[in-house]
Amino acid sequence: MLRRWQSLLEKYHLLALLLLPLHYAHFSAYQQLHQTIGLYLLYLILVAASVWLNPRTAAVTPVRGFARLEQYMLLALLLTLLWLFYLPQSAFSAKASQWLWLSSQLAVMGLLLRIYWAKQTTIATAAPDNPAEHWLIGYASQSGMALQLAKRSASQLQSAGFSVQLAELNQLTQQQLHQSSKALFVVSTYGEGEPPDNASQFYQLAQQWQQSFNQLQFAVLALGDRSYQQFCAFGHWLHGWLHSRDAKAIRPLLELDSADSKSPALTQWQQLLTMLGADTETAAEQPVNDNWLLAGLHSRYIANPASSGLPCYVVKLQMPADSHWQAGDLLDVQPENSKCAVALWLTRHAINGCQAVHYQGRHVPLCWALAELELDKVQPPASGSPLADWLKLQPRLPLRSYSIASIPDEGYLQLLVRQVQHDSGALGIGSGWLTAWAMEQQPVQLRLRQHAQFHLPDDSRPLIFIANGTGIAGIRALLAEQVKRGQRDNWLLFGERRQDSDFFFARDIQLWQQQGFIRHCDLAFSQQQAEKYYVQHALAAQRARLLDWLEQGAAIYVCGSLQGMGQAVHQTLLDTIGSDALAQLTQQGRYRRDLY
Repeated sequence: MLRRWQSLLEKYHLLALLLLPLHYAHFSAYQQLHQTIGLYLLYLILVAASVWLNPRTAAVTPVRGFARLEQYMLLALLLTLLWLFYLPQSAFSAKASQWLWLSSQLAVMGLLLRIYWAKQTTIATAAPDNPAEHWLIGYASQSGMALQLAKRSASQLQSAGFSVQLAELNQLTQQQLHQSSKALFVVSTYGEGEPPDNASQFYQLAQQWQQSFNQLQFAVLALGDRSYQQFCAFGHWLHGWLHSRDAKAIRPLLELDSADSKSPALTQWQQLLTMLGADTETAAEQPVNDNWLLAGLHSRYIANPASSGLPCYVVKLQMPADSHWQAGDLLDVQPENSKCAVALWLTRHAINGCQAVHYQGRHVPLCWALAELELDKVQPPASGSPLADWLKLQPRLPLRSYSIASIPDEGYLQLLVRQVQHDSGALGIGSGWLTAWAMEQQPVQLRLRQHAQFHLPDDSRPLIFIANGTGIAGIRALLAEQVKRGQRDNWLLFGERRQDSDFFFARDIQLWQQQGFIRHCDLAFSQQQAEKYYVQHALAAQRARLLDWLEQGAAIYVCGSLQGMGQAVHQTLLDTIGSDALAQLTQQGRYRRDLY
């Protein structure tokens, strides 16, 4: 539509530019010509520019979206008003001068359109109008962040007109990679350098492939956690493996620390997408994990007061009214230092903590801003240095992620948080903030994170839930949703230290069992007997039931510690049903894990 408007506009202004000078010269006295020599000069420039631009921009890409159309229509309206109300009072009162002046303005509009389209063509050199221009986007995601980034990247490319295939790595075959010419990979690392569950089969098969992928151009965004020794290990493996198969990297590997809320890797990935021709307006409409909220700390209580283990707290947060999450989702929390730690830092460096600063879009006292920083890495500002500029350069405390233990219908967002204690006796930042330092009703900065890999199935198949320790939090939310749906085929296996002190959410579990929503509940309390008895032992003891439930199409959900329980349960399943059957369950989405 806009192309047709421009064509008519250009035809009019070219005709007017050719005829109006002759008309003006015929009806105007010779002595008046010097008064409009500027208009003639503009006329000559516009004609030359039109002739020069026309053959070079005849096939440029049209403007996408209606935002640009609205801008140009507004400009046309302003010019019309100018013609009707200003020109009759202007120095160019002669009709011919008015028409020449208006024609020149329309010509400027036409040239601006051409320059804009030429710029668009330069940016998007890979023509999105070509249906053969295809992008493969592969992802490997355990907690959902890599999947979200992959979906966002795919949406941006699709909005720009590209053909896009989004697939988890386990779905990719050697033939698909050989047939692809352009690919982006967004992959996370699980545990100590392992691939996520939806990339484990790809990892095993790919090492046996010998085919060259020399036709493939690729880029890898690797997600990880710097607190682990093997940071982004799977991303590095994938990048190196593709190189070894002759694929060509569009850019070096990008590393994203998923605990860093302001990682520059996200900006660099977006810059890459823009360079490839992705739709930048779609990027602005779909921010990744930027839905920061303030939730009031409603209450907390210790859940294992007589336990021999570290204290665990049930923390309830009052979420904003429009907040929504699903059972299985995660919560990212921006922790804060204790007031004592901030006061000690300010005292040590003789700095006034009450002075106002601009930080993260807010005007707050300096002590509030310092509460969010890694104080052991923060050096005091130089004398005379603006505090706002200094604060931007300081490292923020890394995020902490927690499984959500409730569903929205219950009114509050619940967490189960075990305190972490360092050798010095000091509390860990995340657990210390939520269980000790934050006061009731104090706002907590957080964001909800969708964890699609751990959502419930849409059907009514039987479900087997396995958890240990604080991993019962994620399982409790799934059970609450099952109760809400009226689904009764649920089997729970839970392990902890002692039943009398460490049976988290015992009242809810026992009530649901009495109501018939939990058909089987196998508990493994390791310190109840002479020999250690863990949840994997309870699972192995119910081998016949496990096989029967799997025969009925049951899905398995495991939540808790990766080291110990997660690995032991995985080995028990391997011993019971075999590696091929377990790989098939993973492919079918019937084996889901949320381990940490």
